[in-house]
Amino acid sequence: MGMSIEDWGNFGAVAGSASGALVGLLFVAISLNRDRIARHPQLRASALQALMVFMLPLMIALLLLIPRQPSAALGIELIILGVIHGLGLAIVGRGKRKAGRRSNSRLARLVDVITPNVLTTVLVLAAGASVLAGHANGLYWLAAAVVIALIGGLANAWLFLILDPD
Repeated sequence: MGMSIEDWGNFGAVAGSASGALVGLLFVAISLNRDRIARHPQLRASALQALMVFMLPLMIALLLLIPRQPSAALGIELIILGVIHGLGLAIVGRGKRKAGRRSNSRLARLVDVITPNVLTTVLVLAAGASVLAGHANGLYWLAAAVVIALIGGLANAWLFLILDPD
């Protein structure tokens, strides 16, 4: 028996719930540090980057939960989502590098260079291409993208909160 897109509804619901909760917590952290963030362009860029990474699983969940959606439509939507997400993160990343100085922390520099951004984008694009080609099993790439986005978003948020731009 083959897998269908509808089999991914529960995964979408859980991923969307987790992502939505983390987006909410990030907004609380941003609002509590509003004055500090407003003074530093690098912090604003880091906050936006963390928000974008957390939003990816939420957007994936919304696409997976559209009822009776044709596979080709989902594949195209995932490819568009991957392109928009990747371009958005690239633009924010450029602004982040322009705005700030290099961190003294080796871990912070490593996470900043090898962020989950590229990997999650590639995984979403791979899932979209697989589904568009008629392979529903390609949705497993989304599971990896969601896990990496949630973990990477937590790392980005942590670094954003502990970063001392002064």
